[in-house]
Amino acid sequence: METGSKAASLKIEDATLIGRNGRWTIAVQNGLIVEVAPAITTEASQIINANGNLVIPGLVDPHLHLDKALLLEQCPAKEGDFQEALEETFSLKRNFTIEDIQARARRVLESEIAFGTTATRSHVEVDPVLKLTSIKALLPLKKEYAWGLTLQLAVFAQEGITNQPGTEALLREAMAMGGDVIGSAPYTDSDPEQNIWIVFDIAQEFDCDVDFHLDFLDDDAPLLLPFVASETIKRGWQNRVCLGHMTRLAGLFPADLKAMGALLRDAGISVLALPASDLYMIARKDTHNIRRGIAPIQQLIELGVNGAIATNNIQNLFTPFGDGDPLKICTLIAQTLQLGTTASHEQCLEMATTRAIGIHNYGIAPGKAADLVIVEARSASEAIGAAPTGRMTIKRGRVVSQTSVQRTLTRG
Repeated sequence: METGSKAASLKIEDATLIGRNGRWTIAVQNGLIVEVAPAITTEASQIINANGNLVIPGLVDPHLHLDKALLLEQCPAKEGDFQEALEETFSLKRNFTIEDIQARARRVLESEIAFGTTATRSHVEVDPVLKLTSIKALLPLKKEYAWGLTLQLAVFAQEGITNQPGTEALLREAMAMGGDVIGSAPYTDSDPEQNIWIVFDIAQEFDCDVDFHLDFLDDDAPLLLPFVASETIKRGWQNRVCLGHMTRLAGLFPADLKAMGALLRDAGISVLALPASDLYMIARKDTHNIRRGIAPIQQLIELGVNGAIATNNIQNLFTPFGDGDPLKICTLIAQTLQLGTTASHEQCLEMATTRAIGIHNYGIAPGKAADLVIVEARSASEAIGAAPTGRMTIKRGRVVSQTSVQRTLTRG
């Protein structure tokens, strides 16, 4: 944008940007960033003074379960293990309604927008019990909340495919209704390889990306990653596949992890670490020297793999915690993977923004989408260290949420 050109619709002044010294101004026009410079003289219809606070791309939550969120109110845990979570959630699904799913999903989406999330991918469960209830509930929310975030729906087979007659046809029907991505949890299927084949077949039929929950369980079964990587390359689906969880990579010897990293890199497969859920569920049988059980996302990135983070489940039997804030997940991943340097904190923020899957044209540069969040922090380390509450969310160049904290101390 040249000085003296058409007025901007928004200018953010006195901003701190990661990797750049000093203070910066961001000019936005028609929902896109048009200039980033220390000072911009062009007029704007709205000016926001960041007061030296950090401005980052809008947070992205690329692995979320809106249809299973906030179920803990209905069904508190008794055992607290994975099997109970599977069985009780499956039972709860028998009573899911469109209205119930939408009510819980709206609570989560509105919280996410307030936290600075401008894009999310939610899995949408399809099976012979739930049938198409979830996709019918969540499809309207894409339009309803487009003002605040981009909602992508991943049609998802949680209970298996080959062991659940009718599921394959339901998956295709859900995709035809408007699903964006196709996925499954192959480890719940009696024939995981056939499960994977079916998902890739549907992906080719609908020309969509693939999103698997993979290599998560504490067992000695062979890793499914090599099969998925091979199929990805065979189908020409490089850079269109994402794998969530991948906790079993944390137990590999360094040489084996390096080999798996090469497979992921060569197939262009992204990995999502989901620490809030995985710390809670993994290594239940360990009696000492208990594993963290989180995908070694930092090491994978060093091996050339695209890695990101997400919230996954929110206050249900799989994860009885959380509020949908990706910045808190940044804090958690930094703590548990012992990421203490400035560079690693900046990389954590990348994992929650520009490295996230399913999002394009993201970043703070001319031509990028003006999806931004102003955080009450002066550095990546401060943002990671405290996940400050004070934030302003900007979607397509428009302020859609502002949260501030008022603190009053009264001396006795």
